[in-house]
Amino acid sequence: MKATISDVAKHAGVSTATVSHVINNTRFVSDSTRKKVMDSIAALDYSPNEMARILKTGKKNLIGFIVPDISNEYFAALIEEVERVISRKSYKLIVTNTRENEQNELDSIKTLTSGMVDGLILASTARKFATLQEAIPDDFPVVLVDRTFPDCTFHSLTISNHSAVYQGVREMIDRGHTKIGYIAGLQHISTANERLQAYKAALTDCNIPVRSELICFGDSMHNSASAYVGTLLEHGCSAIAISNNAMAEDVIYYCHKHGIVIGKDIDLLTSNLDDRRYYYLGKMGYVRQPALELARAAGEQIMECIVNPSSPAKDKIFQASYVEIGN
Repeated sequence: MKATISDVAKHAGVSTATVSHVINNTRFVSDSTRKKVMDSIAALDYSPNEMARILKTGKKNLIGFIVPDISNEYFAALIEEVERVISRKSYKLIVTNTRENEQNELDSIKTLTSGMVDGLILASTARKFATLQEAIPDDFPVVLVDRTFPDCTFHSLTISNHSAVYQGVREMIDRGHTKIGYIAGLQHISTANERLQAYKAALTDCNIPVRSELICFGDSMHNSASAYVGTLLEHGCSAIAISNNAMAEDVIYYCHKHGIVIGKDIDLLTSNLDDRRYYYLGKMGYVRQPALELARAAGEQIMECIVNPSSPAKDKIFQASYVEIGN
């Protein structure tokens, strides 16, 4: 016979109301009590009537996460950590992939906010905040991650890379490099623009001219940077800084394919999540991203927004750090 909510309550030693609050996330329940209820649900293989729950509470217990490039391990890591955080509140994650296409993003927003999810986490590729503002219903719980806008009125959580990129380029200059190429991402994206400005600032502060022919623009995704490495080498670059981890992988692959020894024939400034990923590839500068901290904060913030949708917008900025890795 199929277990009922009363069976779960009896098994856990709590009231049916407490079981309901755990399932529907409608009131605070201590972690120890929540664990008892969840363990009892698992032991009895209890499955609540989802449609009845939705009709009663109006909550789907679903969060949408719109990412620009699901193949990028940075965003994959954000997805996994956000999912871990919201699962504590019995929420599930729905992920859509825009491939850095604004129309794809708008289509995803329309679908997800039309009654499918309770809240939205968004790493936006839109060019203007007004575009998002028009697409997202008023008072809909939303948190922007990784990217933001100067006039943003939503909650936002970002990572500043300016100091780390600036330091990395200065280190290259201190090692004697005067021709440092830069492979930038999409310039309407706040993070990509910030990193490019840091590169320019480091050169300017060291009285090295910023040369437009040494700055190339990829699309922030895989397979967009390789074509520029040869060009920068032809211009005499002895060092290259790369805007993000996806394009950095292209540059590293190009170097190994063409017998260019990293740390000897060329200096690189890259970024990623895990120092070990590039450690054995040669000595290089590295921008370390606190991605998991960002994702945890995003998961916690979207849950707070769902409980208090009218709470004032908060902006939090995490700081990337510069390290050197490899032999």
